[in-house]
Amino acid sequence: MTLESSTSILCSGKSDLESIDWGAADMEEAREQKLIIMKQLDEAFREVRKLILAEWNRTNKQALGMSHGRMLINLHEAGPQKSTSLAENLSITNGAITGVADRLIELGYVTRERSEQDRRAVVLKLTENGEAMVQSMLKVREKVMLKLFHGLSIDEMEQGLDLFRKMSKNMVNDGR
Repeated sequence: MTLESSTSILCSGKSDLESIDWGAADMEEAREQKLIIMKQLDEAFREVRKLILAEWNRTNKQALGMSHGRMLINLHEAGPQKSTSLAENLSITNGAITGVADRLIELGYVTRERSEQDRRAVVLKLTENGEAMVQSMLKVREKVMLKLFHGLSIDEMEQGLDLFRKMSKNMVNDGR
């Protein structure tokens, strides 16, 4: 790229990489640099996720997995539900829901009951012990969030939120 073309781009206000007339070598270098940064982002994301899980496990006296916690919170927020609805909400299989529910029933956090609307249907419902566990989990979640976002400004957190929304949209739309 020449000085004249660089000046032309700067003066036109175009800052997007696609607006620059790249040579083949420059394009390959930019692509490689983007791949390096993507790998670094992936590694950083995995590290943060690992640290969050470690924090959860330090406070998790019942050895509940994330699916157990997500099910309890979902029942807390949405009320009694059929296992098929829970499976859909949590993006796990019906078989996995059965295993998670069985463990939570064993611990006394959830019950299986006949639906009040349709006596043929069975719903999973939070018990008082389950509600107490949810309250405990929400306190742990708040402590983890305070630790995780310590020192970040509101602007930085909003930028992170924007990035995660864009990445989610990319995954839903197959990167289009």
